[in-house]
Amino acid sequence: MRLGEIGTSIVRTITPLIVGALTALAARYLGVELPGEALAELVTVVVAGIYYTVARFLEERVSPAFGRVLLGLGLRGAPRYDPAA
Repeated sequence: MRLGEIGTSIVRTITPLIVGALTALAARYLGVELPGEALAELVTVVVAGIYYTVARFLEERVSPAFGRVLLGLGLRGAPRYDPAA
């Protein structure tokens, strides 16, 4: 895997987590009471997981542009993993 592809995979992994964290922050801003940080972390992980699943489904079934925009912030396409020689 080349360095650019590693960067792409990192961006595609981190983007759903950022979306989940922003969703938890938005919930707090809107006055939703989250009792404890454990619940906030759980919400973040669940939202990120759902976001990633939906984005990957749209990327595979509808158009690769969904993956580029929703997972890669529009920067690059999906990383390519070459089998070990």
